[in-house]
Amino acid sequence: MSDLVQPKPSYFVRKTPTQASSQNVKQTNILNIPGTRTSLHNNQLLTPIGIPSIDSTIGGGLPVGGICLIGQDTKNYFSDIVMRCFIAEGVVHNHSIYVADVGEEKEKLFQRIPSQNKIEEPDIQKSPEQLRIAWRYGQQSQLNIKNESSAKSFQSNYFVMNKLMSSYEIFSSSNIRTFESNQKITNESTLYPNLSKDLTKHIDSINLNVNKTKEYNNLLRIVINSAGGLIWNDLCSINEDFSMELCKFLIYLRQLMRHSLAVCIITLPNEVVQNKDLLEKFSHLSDYTFLLDDSSRTTSRLTNTQYDGLFRLTKLPRLNSLSSCFTPETLDLAFYVKKKRLIVEQMHLPPDIDENDDSQKGRTNSSVTMSCSSSTSSGSHKLDF
Repeated sequence: MSDLVQPKPSYFVRKTPTQASSQNVKQTNILNIPGTRTSLHNNQLLTPIGIPSIDSTIGGGLPVGGICLIGQDTKNYFSDIVMRCFIAEGVVHNHSIYVADVGEEKEKLFQRIPSQNKIEEPDIQKSPEQLRIAWRYGQQSQLNIKNESSAKSFQSNYFVMNKLMSSYEIFSSSNIRTFESNQKITNESTLYPNLSKDLTKHIDSINLNVNKTKEYNNLLRIVINSAGGLIWNDLCSINEDFSMELCKFLIYLRQLMRHSLAVCIITLPNEVVQNKDLLEKFSHLSDYTFLLDDSSRTTSRLTNTQYDGLFRLTKLPRLNSLSSCFTPETLDLAFYVKKKRLIVEQMHLPPDIDENDDSQKGRTNSSVTMSCSSSTSSGSHKLDF
């Protein structure tokens, strides 16, 4: 019986430092890629999108190996700003850039890349006299400045639309490649299979496939504009049965991105965004999804006239974890263009209600009763109910 009671020896034995150093322990290599940093939430490598206010909203930047879906606005003006700033950020950090835009020529696209602008830090110290009435809005402005300054410290740059980069600066700083399809488009074929093959070939040619190389010194930024639109010979906006082609491409692209040092943004046309079933289906196959909603129905409800629309963050990534490691403070966000820059900020402030103030909470106190009588006495009345 004594043998049965004796505990079994444990396999987990604490090793002394000499024993641990004697063994060949594989140490994780910290990637030192320009324009990237490691997230504090899930140890994921991040890179800025090119707009500091969006970077602070989504947790510091886009994860390397992830896919971000951007819902275009009605005129494709604000989403085009995000796309150009994303390319400009890659040019500043000498990243490789791959652009798949069937609707616009290569020369015209790279003539509209914004230039970096060094903006001085705004002075956030204000006198109490200026904030006597709107002191809470003063705190909110300080919060927005804090978010932008923290994003700026993470190698995120400011870009303005009225200053453009020269073609020589763009092509000398980055390895630029565009998708050119020579396929004859038929009624039954799309351009996604050719795009998949060209992307895979390009990633292997610049040695950014982690399964085939051990030198990690650069990053690939992929831009796919108006995916799901008619210019890609995709009829999913007309008939949902044709959405399988784009779904197959997103599944393949997601598997490719997980094994590559690359980050991808895909813009969806407004007609696809308006279809909730299609948007949910495509969003399920991506990591990030946010919409730039500037429809007339939305703008008519905005109380502040400076806002151009709502910034709807509909999906956050679940990378290296079972749940989303980063959650923004609020999803009540709006965007506007100020001084040729796109800015995303909190639209409404939370109500300033004291915890002990029951009258402003809309709650009735125990001493208050609903009565039709004019008497304030504590006794009952026939008209009380």
